Amino acid sequence: MCPNEVTFVAVLTACARTKRVELGLQFFQSMWCQYGIVPIMEHYGCMVDLLGRAGLLTQATEFVDTMPFQPDASVLGVLLGACKIHGAIELGNKVGRRLLELQPRHCGLYVALSTINADKERWDRAADLRKAMVEAGIRKVPAYSFIDPM
Repeated sequence: MCPNEVTFVAVLTACARTKRVELGLQFFQSMWCQYGIVPIMEHYGCMVDLLGRAGLLTQATEFVDTMPFQPDASVLGVLLGACKIHGAIELGNKVGRRLLELQPRHCGLYVALSTINADKERWDRAADLRKAMVEAGIRKVPAYSFIDPM
């Protein structure tokens, strides 16, 4: 049996969740070298997640910068999430600006960037993001849970 694109998404995701960086890199390389599978955006997102979860933000950024196509919002979102987890405020703001260019009306981006800045006590930047969100008419969608009593 031969792995396909979906198999590699699952394997790379498992490597990311377990922080098996070297193994994930080997699998990613084997996609085209061994199996002739050309990586697509989802595979690159898995690799950025793998590097980001492991705290290798420089490598994750270099990976994004050397992709053979422009990263989409999902790849940049994974990098932003890693920045938030590891407190990389400068990189987080840079990635956030790129994301806002792709999705200027996405309320979650404003909230995530505001939170990243607030976590580092950059209250002025956090407030500016919330203010920009309000001025643009972007509202945070309230979350809710529903349990069906049957």
